Amino acid sequence: MLSYRHSYHAGNHGDVLKHLCQMVLIEKLKSKEKGFCYFDTHSGAGIYQLDSAESLKTNEFKQGIQRLDAAQVDNEDINHYLQLVNAYQDFNQYPGSPEIAKSMLRPQDKMILMEWHNQEIQNLKSNIGGKNISIHHRDGYEGLKALTPPVMQRGLVLIDPSYELASEYQQVVDTIAATYKKWNSAIYAIWYPLIKNRRQTSDTFDSTASKKGKSETMLETLSQQSLKNLLKVELRVTDGDDAEGMYGSGMAIINAPWQFDSRISDCLEKVTPLLAQNDNSSYSVEWLIQD
Repeated sequence: MLSYRHSYHAGNHGDVLKHLCQMVLIEKLKSKEKGFCYFDTHSGAGIYQLDSAESLKTNEFKQGIQRLDAAQVDNEDINHYLQLVNAYQDFNQYPGSPEIAKSMLRPQDKMILMEWHNQEIQNLKSNIGGKNISIHHRDGYEGLKALTPPVMQRGLVLIDPSYELASEYQQVVDTIAATYKKWNSAIYAIWYPLIKNRRQTSDTFDSTASKKGKSETMLETLSQQSLKNLLKVELRVTDGDDAEGMYGSGMAIINAPWQFDSRISDCLEKVTPLLAQNDNSSYSVEWLIQD
């Protein structure tokens, strides 16, 4: 059993990017009356306490959602996101992707959540519940392949692993390749970190050394698959040369809906300066495969 718990990282700049993309994608699906199915392969606890010992140990939310507290921006998608998360911040909480999806889905939509960590699945079941919501204590990669295709043709799959093991990058590709063959009409949204290698000392070895460049390799391998389209969205709060560890993150979007690229680009144009840790912050929206 892996030890990763998202409570240490909830509300960081990676979450801001991930959840902005998630909400815009759900809104695009809701533009049609017909229902859709939302899958979350690595659901976590669903809701996180920003005043917990885990969150306060890293204080990552202070470099993420807290920087947007007083933001005044002329962007409907950002304001929708802030309106949603601010309701939780009144209780020192931050909503994870399952809670965000639950708050946005309609009666005709369905949600399938998966979590493998023994404690987190209990937290998830305590935090999330309701009609048309299924929660599974199982490996998200295995579960996605087993539970697709759903009866509904339309859907969104959010894949947000911890990448605690470097092998997970290839596991993401293998899972997408297998699932896409069965359900090629769904939108797939894959979060990944941008990691700067920490220096190796003579008597210690940092495990991120084996992960440096893995995101880039994963994207390259995904771009070689027979996909309809593939969009790369990245937010960098600093330059990789200036950072140690994660200096940004990205979302690989398969079957990105019409105008999603322009909407998320408008979001990042306004959000990036607010999250910037120095003058070397940047963002990019790039088609790797375009139909």
